[in-house]
Amino acid sequence: MRWLIFLSRVAFLSGIVMLMAFSLLFADWNNGETISSTIIAAGYGFALLIIPLVNLLYLFLFIFGKKTGVSVSLKWMNFLFLIVLILYILSINKMISI
Repeated sequence: MRWLIFLSRVAFLSGIVMLMAFSLLFADWNNGETISSTIIAAGYGFALLIIPLVNLLYLFLFIFGKKTGVSVSLKWMNFLFLIVLILYILSINKMISI
């Protein structure tokens, strides 16, 4: 399951970039540099695709009783990134207020 370990690491990195993109919403720590658009595009783009995909793969493998080979801490971090992403989507749609 080396492909799942690779996807888990990519999801973790995209979660970190997603948090960087969220931080650009609240504080302009980048001083308007052109890299801001890259951080925002990569953070939202990859996070919306990869984090839910990896968590669904974890769920399917858990249901079928297969071992993933991914460390427990990496699984939890990807799950926490999924929760943050869901909360952000709900707050954009005015379903919750954060």
